[in-house]
Amino acid sequence: MKKLLNLLSVIFVAAFAFLIILRPEISLKSALSGVVLCGKVIIPSLFPFTFCVMFINKSGILKFLKPLNPITQFLFHLNYYEFSLFLLSLIGGYPLGAKLLNQSETENEKTKIMINYCINAGPAFVVLAVGKGVFKSVLIGWILFLSHILASLIIALFLGRFLKQSKKITAPKRIGAVDNFVLSAADAADTIIKICSLVILFSVICGYIEMLSVSFKPLSFLGLLCEVTTAVFKTDNVIIAAFLLGFSGFSIWCQVFSLLKGMKINYLLFITFRFIHGILSSGLTLLLLKVFKVSVSTLSNNINFDISAFINGPVVAFSLIIMGIILIISLYNKKYAGNLTDDIV
Repeated sequence: MKKLLNLLSVIFVAAFAFLIILRPEISLKSALSGVVLCGKVIIPSLFPFTFCVMFINKSGILKFLKPLNPITQFLFHLNYYEFSLFLLSLIGGYPLGAKLLNQSETENEKTKIMINYCINAGPAFVVLAVGKGVFKSVLIGWILFLSHILASLIIALFLGRFLKQSKKITAPKRIGAVDNFVLSAADAADTIIKICSLVILFSVICGYIEMLSVSFKPLSFLGLLCEVTTAVFKTDNVIIAAFLLGFSGFSIWCQVFSLLKGMKINYLLFITFRFIHGILSSGLTLLLLKVFKVSVSTLSNNINFDISAFINGPVVAFSLIIMGIILIISLYNKKYAGNLTDDIV
């Protein structure tokens, strides 16, 4: 099976390279689109939250949630720290939950279950980038975010039934504020670099899928499943956007798998719950739209994210500068962060 997957991956990459040679202008335009998305959406919405979550996790402050132990054990079969990882994944944005779980324990049956509901979009991305940016409504953004976290809670309640006999995940040792600040910044920068590189790559892949879908229409659906940021900017349907946020997309999956190095993942289970999360999010969004009396007919804005308006402007330059700064932070602190990690994980 592994040999077959390896062969298929080589064939796919070879075909991808052939398309780039055949139509290089699509690669250029799509890569620039990815850079703009990173600079305008990914970095502003994810980097600050990632830093904050990393800092909180290593600060020792989470021990004050210990009185919640009886409640979290009863509802989710998680101790207070395990439940705090779930909460941090809800506000940090994907794929931060995977990074937190990997730092906590690399071989644990509990983390293998938790990964199925600790991959969530952050509030800044959903409310501002999707709600306000795509649908021109902060209310719709909050509806999308609420349905998103409710879907995760439902899955957590269900999967909690399978965690009774699992080994506990323990909190990392507390470190000093200065060291924590530097290490958290380095961790956040490293995470953002991985995310942005995959966003740009999948933006190019989606560009060629869009080209091929002109002749073969079903491919357009595949393009929506590749990269969630690109996909939600191209849809004008809030229910579809809710599904895409829950499903998260192939790009996020790759980010999660890269962060979970050393952990054996049940890929079939993970993919199944990505679909379940998307379906639950869509259903809950439809319900909340009725509760808040938001007319679905008003949600179609015919929005298409057009890169051409930004190519000759300052956005690309600004995006590259920001990503360059993050890269420098990551490289400068890599050795220092690595030394500290040995003491706290």
